[in-house]
Amino acid sequence: MAKFKIAVIALAGAGLIAGTYAWLGNQPAAVAQSSDSAAVVQSEEKVVIATVNGENIYRAEFEDAYAQLPPQAQQMGAEAIYPLLLERMVDEKLIGVAASKAVPADDPDVEKQMATLRERIVMQIFFEREIEAKLTDEVLQQRYEQWKEANPSASEVSARHILLETEEKAKEVLAEVQGGKEFAEAAKEYSTGPSGPSGGDLGFFTQDQMVAPFAEAAFAMQPGDISAAPVKTDFGWHIIKVEDRRQQPQPSLDDLRDQLTQEATQEIAAEMMVGFREGAEIVTFDIDGNPIPEPEETPVVEGEQPAEGQAPAAEGEQSAEQ
Repeated sequence: MAKFKIAVIALAGAGLIAGTYAWLGNQPAAVAQSSDSAAVVQSEEKVVIATVNGENIYRAEFEDAYAQLPPQAQQMGAEAIYPLLLERMVDEKLIGVAASKAVPADDPDVEKQMATLRERIVMQIFFEREIEAKLTDEVLQQRYEQWKEANPSASEVSARHILLETEEKAKEVLAEVQGGKEFAEAAKEYSTGPSGPSGGDLGFFTQDQMVAPFAEAAFAMQPGDISAAPVKTDFGWHIIKVEDRRQQPQPSLDDLRDQLTQEATQEIAAEMMVGFREGAEIVTFDIDGNPIPEPEETPVVEGEQPAEGQAPAAEGEQSAEQ
């Protein structure tokens, strides 16, 4: 009986709205159809989109139901999903009317589940209010500063390079560049790398984004410097020119607001639970309701090290050999 009740509740609740997406997979995309005779506009907030036995379904209800759909379903767009979701809302209204006639509001099963739901809502509101009071803008700003200190911005270099297959060819091209040939033009003419057509431009990069020999050479140079000798990597021989240096921009507080808020919320909730436990008398039992016996202490044999987590013997009980 209990399993049957759970199944019915699941059907009448989440199944009618969230379950719409599962059904949509086999349906063609549709465009919402509407007419002046189908919708009665009472006000901007009271647009009627359907009536079921004289009871109205409002556009605001559709918007709420649409907001609860999975992101994949919402990607279809409100217009495409409108006729499908509206049918589900009509079904929900019909089931609701039938259920209210068959199951009175004071039914014991209803009252039991409502009591459980009410308790959970009260706890949720309590936590939300406590966290909101503690999670101020000043706290978020402080956590942001701590995040920046723990995640310092990395140095970046902007560089061009000319990639060549042999050291001999690399030295020839380097001599041309040192003799006054424009670096970007030399890259376009000689480089075998994919950046050659763009003058060897690699843009900004951090040291860990490049192979070690290349990165070490580039980050040892200053803007305007050209490598004194070709640099060997697994890709070939590189002539490097550093264009610019900078510190990698750090994300703003707005960029990290959701992350910092979530982390702070979890910490505040955990601290609250620690406080609740410290001021409470808690006794637990095993699955059968029997007291849980205290773990027995293993005696320490003279001369042996105590087991992990066990206190050492008192001074007067130490081995004579010590």
